[in-house]
Amino acid sequence: MEDMVPEGYPIEKHRVNTEDGWVLNMYRIPHGKYRNNKPGPRPVVLLHHGITLSSACWTLLNANESTAYILADAGFDVWMANTRSNTFSRGNYKHSYRDQEYWYHSMDEYALIDLPAQINTALAKTGAPKLAVVGHSQGCSLVYAMLSVMPEMNDKVSVVAHLGAVVFLDFFRAPVLKAFAEVRNDKFFYNSWLGEFLWYRLLAPYVKTCTEYIWSELCMSTLNIMFYGPSAFISPDDNPVIFQTWPASVSGRNMAHWAQMLTDGQLRFLRFDHGTNCSHRNRPYDETCNQQRYGSLQPPEYDLSQITAPQYLFAAEMDVMATNEDAAEQKRRLRPEAFAGETIYQNYAHMDFVWDRNARHAVDLVDLLYRYAPQ
Repeated sequence: MEDMVPEGYPIEKHRVNTEDGWVLNMYRIPHGKYRNNKPGPRPVVLLHHGITLSSACWTLLNANESTAYILADAGFDVWMANTRSNTFSRGNYKHSYRDQEYWYHSMDEYALIDLPAQINTALAKTGAPKLAVVGHSQGCSLVYAMLSVMPEMNDKVSVVAHLGAVVFLDFFRAPVLKAFAEVRNDKFFYNSWLGEFLWYRLLAPYVKTCTEYIWSELCMSTLNIMFYGPSAFISPDDNPVIFQTWPASVSGRNMAHWAQMLTDGQLRFLRFDHGTNCSHRNRPYDETCNQQRYGSLQPPEYDLSQITAPQYLFAAEMDVMATNEDAAEQKRRLRPEAFAGETIYQNYAHMDFVWDRNARHAVDLVDLLYRYAPQ
């Protein structure tokens, strides 16, 4: 990560130990290079990546194009989070990545253990009373989940900027991912020995091929069809940069969690469903059951109406993952006083929020963060 940051931007790595034995690496750019380039107190913002990504998605492009540099030059103390087991947070005191138990985690652990630990670390290091959070895709889902369950964290967050927030999957339109869920891949991951969904160490040789110009357009088209939907702004010429860090490793259980919600059919934002068979122990992920974990047969919902910190939605008109219908349902579930507003970007797609060199949303984002910055 450090070797990706242009000379002149200070980059720090901060180690975060979680209560259940994970070692997470956060990265910090405390001030800018071209403007606001002197050390000193300033508003703190935490950037959280989406699924299959890492903190690198905020720093891949040039200084006037990547979110982390734009915010640092605009006068923010920028922190970047990483979820457990991704490219930059592989450490675990109890298990090797070869162990099945290493991969026993999903959004619940990211939202209720990893994210609070990283927020508390950033606040402790900076001495700031609050910070803003900018999430992309699943990064938004994690913030929603944390704030709905942990009321004390609402007092530590000045505002949340949701870039393409994915929550309610009844409106999900990414064809390959939707088909993958509808064949009940959650059952497959429950019963198989596999723990990792995207094996970066095995995919790397093939992904590297995509950095060659002759394959660029084919690779980008395949990526868009399989995962994120088409983009009018991300050029195949950017593949050599994008595929330096994509994909970051993903837990199969994380994918299973999304599959459970997509096939639930009841428009719910749920915790992971461990099943109701408490006596059966021959499946790798069945370390518990709903009754033991939650005290109920069904996993509980994340209730967005419990959130009090301001939430602002940045939506993309062409987004097939975070659809406009999904955003409307999020607004409906939030308290009126917690919903801070929404901007919909015409012709924008899901990954344009992190990979578009024009970054059309950046000015609006900076304005929002300053508007809610602690005085």
